[in-house]
Amino acid sequence: MKFGKTFETHLTIEWRQQYMRYTDLKTLIRRGVEGAPTAESGASDAEINAYYIAFEEQFFTECHHELTRVNNFFLEKLAEARRKHATLKLQLLATARAPGHTFSSYSLQSSQRLSSLVSLRDNNSSSNRKLMTQRQLRNAYSEYYLTLVLLQNFQSLNETGFRKICKKYDKYLRSTSGGDWVEQNINYAAFTDHRPLEKLIIDVEELYTHYLAGGDRSRAMTKLRVPPLGQPTPPRMVFRAGLALGMFIMLACTTIFSYIRRPPEENKIEAFIRLYRGPFTWVIFNFFMAANVAGWQRAGVNHVLIFEIDPRSHLQPATFLEIACTFGLLWTLSMLGFLFHDLINVNDPFVFPLALTLIMITLLINPLPIMNWPARWWTMRLVGRVVTAPLHYVRFADFWMGDQMNSLVTCMADHYYIVRFYAICWLRYANFNFCFEEDMFVPISRCLPAWFRFAQCLRRFRDSGSKSVSYLLNAGKYSTTFFVVFFSTMRGRTDDGYANTFSNPYTWFFILSYIISTIYCYAWDVMKDFGIFKIWRGEHLFLREKLVYPQAVYYFVIVENLILRCFWAVELVVLYHKLITPYNIKTCASILEITRRFIWNYIRLENEHLYNCGKFRATRDIHLASLTAQQERMLENMMGEADGAEPGGSSNPRTNERRRLDKEYF
Repeated sequence: MKFGKTFETHLTIEWRQQYMRYTDLKTLIRRGVEGAPTAESGASDAEINAYYIAFEEQFFTECHHELTRVNNFFLEKLAEARRKHATLKLQLLATARAPGHTFSSYSLQSSQRLSSLVSLRDNNSSSNRKLMTQRQLRNAYSEYYLTLVLLQNFQSLNETGFRKICKKYDKYLRSTSGGDWVEQNINYAAFTDHRPLEKLIIDVEELYTHYLAGGDRSRAMTKLRVPPLGQPTPPRMVFRAGLALGMFIMLACTTIFSYIRRPPEENKIEAFIRLYRGPFTWVIFNFFMAANVAGWQRAGVNHVLIFEIDPRSHLQPATFLEIACTFGLLWTLSMLGFLFHDLINVNDPFVFPLALTLIMITLLINPLPIMNWPARWWTMRLVGRVVTAPLHYVRFADFWMGDQMNSLVTCMADHYYIVRFYAICWLRYANFNFCFEEDMFVPISRCLPAWFRFAQCLRRFRDSGSKSVSYLLNAGKYSTTFFVVFFSTMRGRTDDGYANTFSNPYTWFFILSYIISTIYCYAWDVMKDFGIFKIWRGEHLFLREKLVYPQAVYYFVIVENLILRCFWAVELVVLYHKLITPYNIKTCASILEITRRFIWNYIRLENEHLYNCGKFRATRDIHLASLTAQQERMLENMMGEADGAEPGGSSNPRTNERRRLDKEYF
């Protein structure tokens, strides 16, 4: 692989604008060579020499500009890393002073110095705050270690980039100026000195090993070590996903053919369809999630950071595809069992939908450390935070999951029907159709996802220092769902008393509430969630300045989102003319809503990703308690001592042997 491709693959996306412009410099060299005058074109030797002198000055002026930019960003991040390191040390040693903890002999002098800081903190009533727990410290150090690894990668990529581009300059211009410039500038640049960063990394490893891993270095490095950046999906994982997809397609075709040739009994068809729609929705949703993750990775949208997932255990698109296919296989096998229950000597076919639901739930909540337990635990914890929304601080992943649940509202109602069917109707009645009639809990289940998001918005308003009215406006958007569900329910219960549905006043209230909800939600989607309609003229008309996807994608999303949000009007007309049964049109509406959310996910995360890029935020934030003025001064003194020359060491940082760069960068 050429270095230019490697450079793009391994860089930290949120810092992209701060890396050297390797591709632009390579293009500059190519244009310089192609535009050079030659003796064949009638140019004199003096003109040719003047051209190359002017081009050399232009090229190295650009290199100096890039070097200054890279150096400044690195020094800023290094200073920030030192600050976090010193503050984390204070938190760690303050916790270690609790009964049962002793200081390590590896850094006795540092521990004694920081002990005085801890004592200052204990004696100062104004900073009487809770100390970080062991778990919080592990998470903070894990994220901080990732920051150091990314900064180390920033060093290596830029250093290699400067050397490669200057070597390329010498090759194409038949010069030695590139090598001389590297010796005079790169070898003595601040960002190429690896020792300060390596010292921080070693110190973090030792602190974590001693205080947070019980002295077990292998255990500490398991928690700290970061997977190789830009690592491709393992072939065995791709093979498993492909095999599962092929099996699912084969069984899905078999199920469709079997249903056509051997449908269920007449009195069981409605129950059959209703019991399998909910699980089918989950199958579709997981397939869409596999496509979302693959699309985010391809476009460079860092979903791992946005969702605050541990980069050491996040799932690849192939794993999501394998999960979706596994659920799909279970779904198709259960349906085949229902259709052929008499041939396999099973008297009651309804054991198959029950078994499917129980197996899918078990696969999710099984506490054993198998089948991607970290991802399953992350999902269950996230759903729990959404359900108990007012009790927790709301993060991006929390309200993202709440939005997904709003698109799965039909699926949630279907699972309520499943629970009610097996708890009340199964084994008691011969005719099951009345078991799927709407009761008072169905509209409640349809309102729950909107309530979760409504509560999250109010909690965000409470926690925000600015008390921004946008949180209340967002809460108002979800409150419109309550009116839609209420008038829809009242319309359904009173329609029989009128000649047609449009004679029912609740129908007009329902239509009005849905129009308001549609306009409100659509405007919020395109202007707030997508961040578009910022430019009203020029090349990016109706869009925004920075775009990750092709421009046509955004215009498609603007139209698609509006059309799919207005599908309720199509549903109303179809039901009025009785063209399709209510159940089937509701199934179509549910699938289209999941599809709309699938497309929404691409643009919503892209907008959040651009916000992180603007803030140069490449790792999760580490929230630490503020320090007193005296503690601030002592920490600054400590950091100043760390910047100086080590005792007995050389005063020239370049006299030590330079660390060799990894082969993956060449």
